[in-house]
Formats: sequence, structure tokens, C-alpha cells
Amino acid sequence: MTRLRYCEEDWDVIRDSLAAWWKQQTPAIPALSITAPRQKPLSAPPAKEPKTMLDKWMDMDCIASAFEAEAAKTFRGGLAYPYLTTYLGPGSLALFTGSEPDFAETTVWYKTCFKDPAKVDLKMLFDNPYWLWTLDATRRYLTAGQGKYLVGLPDLVEGLDILACLFGTEELLTFLVDCPDEIHRLLDQLDDIYWQAFDPIYELVKDDRNGNSFIAFRIWGPGKTVKVQCDFSAMISPDMFAEFVCPHLEKQCARADFSLYHLDGPSCIRHLKLLLELVPSLDAVQWSPGAGNPHEFAADPAWWDIIWKPVFASGRSAQVFENPSSLVEPFVREFGWNGVYISTDVNSEVEARVLLEKAATW
Repeated sequence: MTRLRYCEEDWDVIRDSLAAWWKQQTPAIPALSITAPRQKPLSAPPAKEPKTMLDKWMDMDCIASAFEAEAAKTFRGGLAYPYLTTYLGPGSLALFTGSEPDFAETTVWYKTCFKDPAKVDLKMLFDNPYWLWTLDATRRYLTAGQGKYLVGLPDLVEGLDILACLFGTEELLTFLVDCPDEIHRLLDQLDDIYWQAFDPIYELVKDDRNGNSFIAFRIWGPGKTVKVQCDFSAMISPDMFAEFVCPHLEKQCARADFSLYHLDGPSCIRHLKLLLELVPSLDAVQWSPGAGNPHEFAADPAWWDIIWKPVFASGRSAQVFENPSSLVEPFVREFGWNGVYISTDVNSEVEARVLLEKAATW
């Protein structure tokens, strides 16, 4: 047995169930991740308050103490587990290749740094201060979190999403038409750079099953595990998605042991068929309907035919993230537990425990 302080279920059981989920097999326990306020908070050191915006994002003591203070107040049941990562925004690979960050209250923006694709050769900047901080912070969190929480991979991101950070979104749209060969060349470079960043962090955080946790969407797999995406694809045609996105996703997923695609928003639905056909190495799909959508939750029946039936028919697993508890049972009744990993948040620990008991009977 392996216990984490801020986690209800045995970590080995959680890993067994997640390993089964990737392979569409029967999980050891229902693949339901559930969080709630803890009835009796655990003891934890007081959080260190950041004095500046830079402290908020890069002071390791502030970040680790704030995380632990919150973890002590949170009930994590089923497959929910605590993890901390070196988060410098949604796409830190942009920082490691030349962009500068603009730290905001709730996110990090990346400043454009290149203008002409023909004059750029992308490289992993191993002396970059944000890369060095990422390595140092990972080591710091591993020491602080031993026996209490996991340390995972940051949200590196890849492909066109990173090029949009480096060149600008409107500019990249123009380059796809005006100089596609240069964009292909840069995407090839990013394919290699991704692993130059991933592998050293993975070597630090991998566990006794050679698995790692990835920051985005709380995934763990028994091997090199990645979340992949192309939010930029909301602005391009399916033909461009097939040309500029799918080959690079396939290359990336084939090199990983387990991969989850983040499908973001209604404008990306048109690419789902191509994604499932042209990226055979992809293992699972996560769907975010998008803010303001009348059907704002992934488990909503409105998405069953459009998203989830094609995903399951293709042999992939589904991660159905952040739903109200009322949608959990209908989704599981419809699709079963094999290949389904679903999460919810409820108002109390008592409610969470009741839901976990019921889930075992579905």
C-alpha cells in the first residue's frame, strides 16, 4: 500500500484504475474523481503570502505552501489525487524557446519574439532562466511533497499553439498560407524540442511504475504520459488541420506511452473525425465545451452522439472532466466504466462519500 497524506484512496489502487482506463479495461475501482471541502481539515504549514506578481508565479515557497494549505482543506476521493507542478502558464515551451512571460493574476501571457519564419531556427534554450527555474522548482517540490503529494509535468504544449505564442496568432494564420514550408520546418523543430524539455523533467518525477502525472486534466499513466492539443485549430480548416497538426500529433503520441488530446470548444469539433483517423497512436480524448456554451459540461447528453460515441467507436478512452454530480450517473449508465474517467466536485465530504458508494453499484 502507498498512501499520500492528502488523498483518500490508496495510490496503488488509483494507479491500477487509471492503467485500466487507458486500455478500456474494467477499473479496480470506478474511475470517478471527486473533490469536496474536507469536513475536518488536516494540519498544514501556513501559506506564505506572495508580495509581488512575480512571487505569485515563481516564489517556490509561496507556491508550495499555498498548495499544501489548500490540499489540507480538500477531500479527494476515488481517483482524485494531489499534485503540484512547475506551472508557468499554458505553454511554457514558448518560454524555453525565447518568449518572455507577462504574469497576470490568473494566467501567463507570452510575448511574441519572432517576425520572419524564414529567419528563425528554434532551439531549446537550456540556459534560459525559466527552464532552470522549472528544474529547480521540480526538485524543490519533490522534496517538500514526499509522502504527501505528487509532482507532475508542467503544461509544455506543442505545435501551432506554441508558434502562435512566438509569432502572434494573426501572423501565424498568414504564414500558413504564405510560407507553409517554413511552418512545417519550425513544427519539425518543435517536435524535437518538446522531448528535450519533457525528458529531463520526466526523469526527475517518474515513479516506480515509470509513470508520470501531467498537470493538465489530472492524468497519470504507467509510462511517459502526455496531454496534447491544438487550440489554434479553432481558426483553421480541416484540410489545414490534417496537414499542419495531425502528422505532428501522431509523431508525438507515438513516442509517448499514453496520450490524451484536449479538444477545446465547438469550433474544434469539425476536426474530431480527422483526429481519430489520422492520429492512430492517440489513446484518449478530453472535451471542453467552452465558456458560455448552453451545454457547458462534457457529460451533458447533448455531446453523447457528437463527441463520445465517435471517441468510443474509435477505441479511445474518454476523460469527462469537471461535471456537476447530477450528470455523472446518467453518463456512466449510458457508457459504462470501461474507458470512462469522469470527475466532479460536490459541496461536502459526506456528499462525496455517498456518491462514491453509489458509483460502485452502477
